[in-house]
Amino acid sequence: RPSGGRGRGRGRRSPNLRAAVSGRLGDGRCPRARRPVRLRGRSCRIAQVTAAVVWLACTSGCGFREHLPRWARAGMERFPGPVGVPSGPEVAFTDDGDRASLLAAVRRSLDALRERAADEGSAHDVRGRRLTAADLLRSLEVFEKALVAAPEGVDWGEWVRSRFEVVRVSDAPLVVTGYYEPELPASRERTERFRYPIYRLPDDLVDIDLGAFCPACAGKVAAGRVQGRGLVPYYSRAEIDMLGALQGRDAELAWLDDPVEVFFLHVQGSGFLRFEDGSAMHVSYAGSNGRPYRSTGKHLVETGKMSLDEVSLPALKAYVRAHPEERDALFALNERYIFFRPVPVGPIGSLGVPLTPGRSLAVDPSVYPLGSIAFLRVPGQQRPGPSAPIARFVCAQDTGAAITGPGRVDLFWGTGESAAQRAGELRGTGELYFLVAR
Repeated sequence: RPSGGRGRGRGRRSPNLRAAVSGRLGDGRCPRARRPVRLRGRSCRIAQVTAAVVWLACTSGCGFREHLPRWARAGMERFPGPVGVPSGPEVAFTDDGDRASLLAAVRRSLDALRERAADEGSAHDVRGRRLTAADLLRSLEVFEKALVAAPEGVDWGEWVRSRFEVVRVSDAPLVVTGYYEPELPASRERTERFRYPIYRLPDDLVDIDLGAFCPACAGKVAAGRVQGRGLVPYYSRAEIDMLGALQGRDAELAWLDDPVEVFFLHVQGSGFLRFEDGSAMHVSYAGSNGRPYRSTGKHLVETGKMSLDEVSLPALKAYVRAHPEERDALFALNERYIFFRPVPVGPIGSLGVPLTPGRSLAVDPSVYPLGSIAFLRVPGQQRPGPSAPIARFVCAQDTGAAITGPGRVDLFWGTGESAAQRAGELRGTGELYFLVAR
């Protein structure tokens, strides 16, 4: 999800930037997991060759787990797979959101799962049970029917327990953060003001589903470009934004006026663009360059430039703007680059449905099943200032490069400045309970 930088590659490059640009993934490491993909390439023959190359690289002894954050690796070592933990009587069910948004989110998940109910390949093991898309669909149907009939002031605890088995998939610490859809000024053409592009999917980007060649690699994808008879890593963010790797290919979708906002648009994964002629466009995730994601906030904490309590989206933007000499090298540390597509209604999550503010949750789909209904509780937030507890039903409808393992989820807050403020302020330790119809 990340980009930004100088756009046209103008200006002086720092020594750190040169080092970052020269980095490669050619050391035998496995690529990070990405969303379900399709094959794009010049021909089936070339695709087969590149798939074989990636398969050989993937079987050379590397492990996907090694590229997760330290806390996620620890969680996976403690919990080698999704392990159901009964919630116990201490869970106090309530809902601090409005019922209309909850019903909208549930119905969107229903629409998606009704198309997938026959897909047995999307099953998850929860408490030793195999939950298929059909099982998740039934849980949503029961929830929707009961929600429509529920009176005002309903006892949510009794309402839930009489209909659902409550499952806490893992008791690993759960870090809860927020994200949003930024609203940004834009232009359809490059101008003196609007000089920083966002790109469509390039036509030379190739995605390979490694699971088709390596059973142990199921759910993992390699991305790159064909060079000769092999597949090489796709251009990094520094190569695209600072060295102009995609210039002259008519791949620009729109132009923005602020490289900092371009970078964080990639972090959020979607945006609402307002053009000078009064028209507007939602843009949503279309794909990535397959490079590893690296957190800007984590880097600033590790280098002593910010404390963990200080890290928030507004604080990160303020830091970059206050230190323009560090901007390019800082952005280049995160090699992952996002490509966008216009959508009629947005943003669109990984489940393929529009996200619902305050209800759509981004999860790791290898741990938490997409489309499922859950209860999220965040007793308080671990940062200075007033704490804002959260207790509400949510729908797992999205994913993210930084959302890995059982200990990490991201709550969508909507579009614009108010959503940005709520998303930037949310960081706490919480609990997540899934509802499975009895």
